[in-house]
Amino acid sequence: MKRKYEEVSKHQNSINQLLTLFFSGVYISSYDMLHMAKTLGYEYPSKNRELILKSLFVHCEAENKMTQLMQKLIQLLQERVTQYKTLTHNYPNICEVSALWIQKANTMIKLLQQHTKVSIYE
Repeated sequence: MKRKYEEVSKHQNSINQLLTLFFSGVYISSYDMLHMAKTLGYEYPSKNRELILKSLFVHCEAENKMTQLMQKLIQLLQERVTQYKTLTHNYPNICEVSALWIQKANTMIKLLQQHTKVSIYE
């Protein structure tokens, strides 16, 4: 039980940021997370976004699939950035708001990319 808690707490900052629109610039729905889990080979009955994401991090950590998880999250964020850019092109008056979302999503992408880099000291 302690190990599971440590694995979740190790990624808690990323989980919190991904779940918060203010930090990530993107709302990731339960459907998005369940679809991502399914592509990684996991089935979760829960509809709670936080539980799904925590379970994904724990299982991917245990099965050495963190790189694939980070790639899926980055791909989802990049898709949303593309959607925001399309919306901004179609509705120029939202530029001020969408630019902030795009900037936050790009920052979250960079953070996730840092997670994919393995430290030789760990």
